[in-house]
Amino acid sequence: MNEREFIYLLQQRAREQERAMKEVPFPKVFSFVVQWLSVHPWRFLIPLAFLLTFLFRAIFGGNYTDFILWVFRSLSLPK
Repeated sequence: MNEREFIYLLQQRAREQERAMKEVPFPKVFSFVVQWLSVHPWRFLIPLAFLLTFLFRAIFGGNYTDFILWVFRSLSLPK
């Protein structure tokens, strides 16, 4: 594959991706969220983790640790 074919292939894939983005129900919101999370994911994910931790700790109390262990145990692959 020469350079011209490679550039043509990249342009074709970019058009396909743009077409797929326009088919999403809320393309402007979706593209904003994707761009924002790809550059600054920690600004959203870390506070969300703390909020979920406090929420689950308030709901489950002392059983919070057992609940988290149960969640990860249920996600593990069966042997």
